[in-house]
Amino acid sequence: MLTRSFQDFATAIKKILFLGIALCFHNSGIASQLPDYPFIHSTGIAYIQVNPDFGEINFDVNVSDIDSEKALSIAMARVSEIKSIVAMQGIQEEDMIIRDARKEMKKDVANPNTAEPIYQLSYRVVLKIRDLKNWQAIMFSLLKLSNIDKVETSFDSTLRDQIELDLSIEAAKDAQRKASGLLSAYGKRLGAVTAITEGKLKNLSTAIGLVSEKSTSYSEVERRKAIGEDLFSIPPLKLRSAVDVIFRIK
Repeated sequence: MLTRSFQDFATAIKKILFLGIALCFHNSGIASQLPDYPFIHSTGIAYIQVNPDFGEINFDVNVSDIDSEKALSIAMARVSEIKSIVAMQGIQEEDMIIRDARKEMKKDVANPNTAEPIYQLSYRVVLKIRDLKNWQAIMFSLLKLSNIDKVETSFDSTLRDQIELDLSIEAAKDAQRKASGLLSAYGKRLGAVTAITEGKLKNLSTAIGLVSEKSTSYSEVERRKAIGEDLFSIPPLKLRSAVDVIFRIK
């Protein structure tokens, strides 16, 4: 008799809790954001490391002198040296870009009492390296030059689009496996897919508390480039795909 009473009490409590949750959703306007059918939400993730097949070297050339003509002469000499390295390593002329050229006059900090200004010339050089087997030789030659500053490297793959598509498919399969496994514990089966997107389903996730407060978004540049740990190394690309899916429950 005591066991029966306890079961009735537990059932009543569950009904009250369910009604309370439903009222909260209704009163807050959240109910309109949720599917009006039994559903399960699942996030699938897929990772892969890929060796890049091309890269870029970006660096500044900075020249300073009290004689503007001398500064210009040195700057042009660096251009000639860089072009010579590019030609020796088989880099096509169109794969070398010079941009952001600037000329400034600044006070000589080392000699503050002098009236003569310092002329500073600078420009940015971008080299696209299509054959990475020459990477170390190119970098070694560039770093021997004077007036080179702010050297940065980045890498990518010509197969990125196909790799990212394959990752999205694997992430979708991962979401399906997770959802199917959870439902099997309750004797249920997956129904049709009713929503799928890369990243979070924001409205749904916010409504039912699926968004972490510490979730991090990455800029396009960070997502699409792997920055070298040092200037001579060629690190693998670490690619990731996340897919959110909503399934009907059968």
